[in-house]
Amino acid sequence: MISREQVLIFLREKQEYEGGYTGNDLTKLAKLIIVTPFGLRRRLANWIKTDKEFSQFTYLGKEKPSVTLSEFFKIEQELASNPIQVKKGIHEDLQEQRNEQNQKPLSKPTFYRAAKQKILSMYCSESYNWFKAKKIPFPQNYSLEKNRESLQTIFTFSDLKTYGGANIDAIYQRLIKAKEAFSIYNVDANRFYPEILSRRKFLQKLLGSIPPNQQLEAQAKLIFEIQATYIIRCKDLLLGELIHELGRSKQSDNASRQTVENQLRTAALGSIRKDLKEMDESGKIDPHIIKKHANVLIDEEILARIELLRKHSGAYRSILKHLNDLTNNMTSGVKFQRKEARTIYQLATGEITWDKLNEQGKRSIARKPDLMKAIDLENTDIVPLIAINRLIDYIRKGKITFDESYYFQDIGERLRNVDLNLEDCYLTPEILDQFIDGTYQINGFPTFDIPTTEIEASDDDIPTTWTDLSDILKEISTYIRSSNPTWFKEHEELFKKQTDGLFWIEYSEEEFAQRLYDSIGFLGRNFRYRDSEEFYSLKYFIQRYLSAATLKLELGFIHRCIEQLSNKKIECVVIDTMGIDARIKSILSDYHGRYHTIGFADLRAVSIDMTPIYSGVCRSTDSEAMNIVEVIDEVKEICGDNVSIYTGNGHTTTKISAGMAFLSHGVIAGGRIHYEPTWNLEDSAISRLKNNILLLNKVGKLLRDEPELGRVMAMRKHVYVDKLNVRNMVDDFGYLILKNVSKMAFPIDDICNAVERSNNLKKKARIVEGSRTRVEPDEAELLLKSGELILCIVGLYHLLKGWKGHGSPINLSDVRLIRPA
Repeated sequence: MISREQVLIFLREKQEYEGGYTGNDLTKLAKLIIVTPFGLRRRLANWIKTDKEFSQFTYLGKEKPSVTLSEFFKIEQELASNPIQVKKGIHEDLQEQRNEQNQKPLSKPTFYRAAKQKILSMYCSESYNWFKAKKIPFPQNYSLEKNRESLQTIFTFSDLKTYGGANIDAIYQRLIKAKEAFSIYNVDANRFYPEILSRRKFLQKLLGSIPPNQQLEAQAKLIFEIQATYIIRCKDLLLGELIHELGRSKQSDNASRQTVENQLRTAALGSIRKDLKEMDESGKIDPHIIKKHANVLIDEEILARIELLRKHSGAYRSILKHLNDLTNNMTSGVKFQRKEARTIYQLATGEITWDKLNEQGKRSIARKPDLMKAIDLENTDIVPLIAINRLIDYIRKGKITFDESYYFQDIGERLRNVDLNLEDCYLTPEILDQFIDGTYQINGFPTFDIPTTEIEASDDDIPTTWTDLSDILKEISTYIRSSNPTWFKEHEELFKKQTDGLFWIEYSEEEFAQRLYDSIGFLGRNFRYRDSEEFYSLKYFIQRYLSAATLKLELGFIHRCIEQLSNKKIECVVIDTMGIDARIKSILSDYHGRYHTIGFADLRAVSIDMTPIYSGVCRSTDSEAMNIVEVIDEVKEICGDNVSIYTGNGHTTTKISAGMAFLSHGVIAGGRIHYEPTWNLEDSAISRLKNNILLLNKVGKLLRDEPELGRVMAMRKHVYVDKLNVRNMVDDFGYLILKNVSKMAFPIDDICNAVERSNNLKKKARIVEGSRTRVEPDEAELLLKSGELILCIVGLYHLLKGWKGHGSPINLSDVRLIRPA
């Protein structure tokens, strides 16, 4: 008789101390309890099927493998996070660990056998385990071909425009179709969006690099992530376009308001003249007529507003219908942050009527006594229209938030869950007191070295020698790798992170470096694949390996080399935008007022001596604050913690931008301020700041961990944590910063002139097709960053050669970008 308890205790000990049991262990146990090994194995197999306590044990094979217990835990940890990642990466990590400890290498067969056993023990299968790891019910009738095709037909932003703007009906219908297609997974898309966010621009390219009949499970994972991303982005687009639709109606009203008011005044004046003429002809003065004209019940300004509201009633009700359809009458996935927001919605739908409101409620809706009186005079039909107007305004400012959204999410909920350490805090009580007293020391202003000459020589100056850009790229590639011994390893680690371990670099260091720098030269000069035969061979490399993060990493390597050669540390950066004309006019295209382009904007950050640091795609209508956290985060990642000040060219610095930049990265905002910050904050505002320093630092930590939330914070006027408007506090703190900055003499005009010269230099690098781009904004970022890299590569080359030419070493005057035919 085989004792169940004796076998159970034996296997528990093996599992605890050795990570599982072997066939030899069972043979020894059989001898100990005086049974045959065959009989013990049969009984154990039955217990594993029928007894939960036995099913948890791991079988390691006939003999004990050379994999240690800690290595088993490492394998388990990696496979738990992503079971379909390339196992080669885990094996190389374990090999490196063994080398450091002077242990024998781990053989590949032993490792892969252990990994396979671990996958089987964790997921009971070898297919679609990523979905099981993420607790996503995998659809039974899943069709990879159909879902991949849906990325071109459903999960796409094409064909969503009409003449004059976005087609809101089409966007809504596309979102409904996308959610219906995504419903096969039976999960919420917003649950996965934060971890996809940093990789979302790379996913489509990565999927495109996989042939349809290969790596099926990796394809399924990427398709799921692209679909989840689309759900969130499409909903944000719809909400944004509903806000813009209301804005367009307001613009139309503002353009025609004066005309309508004049028409009403003309009609009123005609009525007065007519009545006066009748009194004159009759020879009698009628006091009732005089009283009627002397005491007008509703003046022309209010009448014009009522008429214009009625004119756009169809558009307003269409906006409300889309909101109701999207949220099941505002009951699903919606949070009313304030009680008045719910009341406004009830007024918009007619659930509450004007006559049910008290005097205070009526005043809060109408806001003007004259309008309130006009509504009481049989104009209650405009109340729902006013409420819809206010409802959209509340969504825009953050009084109403949405669950399955990123830009309209509840930031307050995220702030409550932020874990804060002392090293995460840039704001202390002492620093706050200095800002309040106006004594905060802003360092770096006197040390600015602003170039006063042109960056390049004139076009008439012919260089003594020309250097082909291709030769420069080869030389700098070699120099960068020799100066940074960990260059290839860092690229491997980044690629593993970017692809979530799905792929591994298949090139040697030399091959990877050559293709990387050839790709930078190709993209940075704005070429097309068909411009040269040599470019065709780069298509796969760019699709599989090139991302914004890859170019950012390379820019960091180049900056470190420039810093070592020039012995200059970057302390201040200048931010500016250039309008980029796009060949593809997508629904996300905008008009840039300063450059008169239709497409998007190239948001740049350069040092005071015009060394390029950052380049990214943003909408031409974006404010500085919407992107400032992302820019500063990348700048500090490339240049280090010496960066302490930023300024802007051609725009004003706002309170929210100044507050977010300091709280997230300790950087001071300089630049133009469109008002004189001379007044002092109210005592209540200062008291709120002093009592909530911890909460302000939580804002900074959240923005630092997820820089794209800076856009969300900048778009709002209300972010509530326990009924406290945190957004207002960040504004108040930003005002204190600007008040201190306004006391400094800052040469903003000289900086602006220097930045424009740098912008012109980048245009020369991208001179093909007049700098127009032929790709979508997500793809365009690679072109723009590559353009900055070319400028930095040329600057580093000139420093290495001992630059003695005109102006800055970041200079294209002696570089042959394109060989004339």
